Amino acid sequence: MNVTLFSIQKRPDKASRIWTLCKKAIEKKIYLQIICPQQKTVEFVDNLLWQSPLDSFVPHALEHDHGLEPILITQKTEIKKPFTHILWLNKNPPPLDLKWVHLYDFDDQSSTESAKESSVRYHFYKENGCKISLLP
Repeated sequence: MNVTLFSIQKRPDKASRIWTLCKKAIEKKIYLQIICPQQKTVEFVDNLLWQSPLDSFVPHALEHDHGLEPILITQKTEIKKPFTHILWLNKNPPPLDLKWVHLYDFDDQSSTESAKESSVRYHFYKENGCKISLLP
């Protein structure tokens, strides 16, 4: 299982990374499932993808209206077919039975609390034999 951690120094960096990752997933024809901790986060990501870029949007769907869109935003911690790539937006590590090809997460250093949560997830990935890449 592969994990890519994106370094986050300031809160606004996270939204930018989410948008960029979604755009690249579409360009590379990768099915990306975004797993959110709460409805508020689902709505934030949904709005982000509808509003950017200003002249169009990033094709995506929510759990209740999903068809063949390449990006799915959900709170459920189960991987839907044909999704193989996961963007993990939860504070806690993913469940051990969640099997992915590639998981994206944030090494969030924007606050002391976020840094601690990121460290817990990093050690979880390392202890479970994940191949970890850290990107600036």
